[in-house]
Amino acid sequence: MTDQTIETKSRTNHVALPTGTLVLMIDHGPEISELCDFAARANPKRGFLVVSKVLGRHVPARPVHIRATMDAIAATLSADLPQPVVFLGMAETATALGQGVYAAFQARNPSVSSAYLQTSRQQVRGTDPITKFEEGHSHATSHLVQIADPAIIRKVKDARTLVVIDDECSTGNTFVSAVRSMLGVMKELRQIETCCITDWSGGDYLADMPYPARRHSILSGWMEWHASNPAQQSHQLPEGSNGAGIAPPTGMRSRCGLLAPEAADRVHVHCQPGERILVLGDGEHSYEALRIAEEIEAQGGIAAVQSITRTPAMVGHAMRSRSTFTDAYGSGAPTFLYNILAHDPDRVIIAAELVGNQAAEAASAMQELGRNVPVQVVLCQYRDEE
Repeated sequence: MTDQTIETKSRTNHVALPTGTLVLMIDHGPEISELCDFAARANPKRGFLVVSKVLGRHVPARPVHIRATMDAIAATLSADLPQPVVFLGMAETATALGQGVYAAFQARNPSVSSAYLQTSRQQVRGTDPITKFEEGHSHATSHLVQIADPAIIRKVKDARTLVVIDDECSTGNTFVSAVRSMLGVMKELRQIETCCITDWSGGDYLADMPYPARRHSILSGWMEWHASNPAQQSHQLPEGSNGAGIAPPTGMRSRCGLLAPEAADRVHVHCQPGERILVLGDGEHSYEALRIAEEIEAQGGIAAVQSITRTPAMVGHAMRSRSTFTDAYGSGAPTFLYNILAHDPDRVIIAAELVGNQAAEAASAMQELGRNVPVQVVLCQYRDEE
C-alpha cells in the first residue's frame, strides 16, 4: 500500500486511496492540508474518510486548535437568530464539537435563549427518545435524540431556530434527515443553520430543507468520489456495528439536553511541565477529554486529544495504526483507536463515563507497537443541572 497522494492545482485536489479517488474542489477556506487528511473506510457504503486534524478524534489535536475551530464556527452564527435557538450535535464524531460550538456561541451571546441536544447511540434508561433517524452511509446508522428535563422539552418545542453540527458534510443528506426528524417536535421552527468544519456538498442539500437554511463551515467546496477497487468496496461491516449501548446513570447530561455546557465531577489531573500526555475520549464522551487536555496545558504540559471510536478505517494514509477496543457501553459494536503513538505520549489518560477494559487494551495496543506507556483512567461523573 502506497502513501496517499494529494496533487494541488488551482484549488483542485486529487486524493488517491485504495478504494478509489477523491476529487476535491475548494471555493472557500484554507488549504485542505491545514484542516484534514484522508483515509480509506472499511465500509461498503462509503470508501473514503475525511480525517480532521482539528477535531481530536482519529488523529491527535492540540486543545487550543480544537477550541479555535469551535469558536470560528460559532462566530459565523448571527446573534439575531430567531429564538429560542436549539443546537444539535451529531454522534458520535461531532458530540464534542457540537457542545464546544454551543459553549462558544453562549459566551458570545449570553442573552440568547438556547439549549443543546446531541444525537446518541447509547440509550438513557427511563428516557424515551423524542425522535430517531437513520444515517444511511454510516457504519452506525441509528441516531437517538433524548430529553429528560421538562424545561428543555418546552424550549425545544418553542424553538424557532435549529443549528445542526457535524464534523464534515459530503452530501448534506444527514443534515436533512436530522432536521426532518425534529419537525414532529419543533412545531414553531422557522430557521435552520448547518455547521461543520469542511463542507463538500456545494450546498445542494439546502433545497431539500423544509425551512430557510444557511450553511456554515471553515472550508467549503465540492467533492467527486470515483470508486476503483471492487474487492475493497465489498468489505463487510462487522456484526454489531449499529448496536445500541446503555448510558450509565451518572453519564454525561448532554445526551438528554443542556442549558449550559457541562463539566464532570472527577479528580484533578496533575502533570509535570513539558510532559506529553494523550487524552482519550470514549465514543460520544469526548468533550471532557478536551477539558482535561486544557487542564494539563494550563500546568505546562503538552496535551493532545483523540477518541476511541466506532469508525472502521483501513490502516494507511492518515491512519498509521489501528487498535481494537471493547465497547464499554455493552453495545457489542467494535471500537477502534487510530494513531495511538502519533503524539509521542509520556502518559495516556482515558476520560471515561464507564470503567471497562480501556486501560488494559490501550496498554496492550502500545506494547504491540513497541512502547510501554503508563495509562490512567479518569472516571467522569455528571449531576443533573440545578
